[in-house]
Amino acid sequence: MLRVENLKVYYPSTQRLFAPRRFVRAVDGVSFALGDARTLGLVGESGCGKTTLGRAILGLSPVTEGSISFEGQDIASLSGSELRRHRRKIQMIFQDPYSSLDPLMTIEQILGEPLDIHRLYSSSTERREKILSLMDWVGLDPSQAKRYPHEFSGGQRQRIGIARALALSPRLIVCDEPVSALDVSIQAQIMNLLMDIQEREKISYLFISHDLALVQHACHRIAVMYLGRIVEEGSVEEIRSRPLHPYTQALWNAIPTLEKETLSRSLPLSGEIPSALNPPAGCHFHPRCPHAGEQCRRVYPTLSEISSGHCVACHLHSPSEKPIPHEN
Repeated sequence: MLRVENLKVYYPSTQRLFAPRRFVRAVDGVSFALGDARTLGLVGESGCGKTTLGRAILGLSPVTEGSISFEGQDIASLSGSELRRHRRKIQMIFQDPYSSLDPLMTIEQILGEPLDIHRLYSSSTERREKILSLMDWVGLDPSQAKRYPHEFSGGQRQRIGIARALALSPRLIVCDEPVSALDVSIQAQIMNLLMDIQEREKISYLFISHDLALVQHACHRIAVMYLGRIVEEGSVEEIRSRPLHPYTQALWNAIPTLEKETLSRSLPLSGEIPSALNPPAGCHFHPRCPHAGEQCRRVYPTLSEISSGHCVACHLHSPSEKPIPHEN
């Protein structure tokens, strides 16, 4: 359904007088594929480019280079009415349920707005029925349709955001850390709701998160991002049982458990993620990697397939095949 190839999103930095022009490489050559009714988890630290990648797929961030193919059509080059038609099929659930809803609009107005824009009803009665049905679907009381966002809890507001995304019957939903701002008990409810929706409607998700523990329960495949690039991709089972990249290993080791089992090959990370304005030469991860060698400091490793469906960009692992983006 979705295929991203060599996607780059660069932003010009603030330029000083007579200084050469520089760019923030938010997304720097990302490729992956996503199939019908599947979920790809996109994992990494803050600032690695996850949200920018999601926004580029929706046409909210300009694409510098590369292609985004959705159902066989390159949507990176679309604009105007053509882009608006495709946006019906791709929707987004935002991270913050407090700032993503207009405080001056009632829930009925919020859910009715996408229906109005795309004219998806024939009468006011049908419009209201669709709105009430959406509220009931996500576990909200339809009798509260006239209320405003501030009258709802954080979990209820996120349900409103989910209902708004579902209003246009999309094929793909980009979930940008949809539960990170919620209490742990509410997170489980929202995740169960998203999984129920996928089973019922056969929707695909691009699930953006910094939490590997959460992603492993909700996704079919995982792609790990670091400083604008994917450093490892594979099935949940492969990434969980045999993480190959030192960064992926460090993410697993950072998950708190009652009985801590760490990977003997991985050491604690030091330092912070470098700036995307001035990334390190060679492998971008080498300043923090306990296994970095001279080649890591000079040459960036290619994302290569190590085993069936398991790709990694690391000099510690010899590439066996040409890298191929795998469908989920």
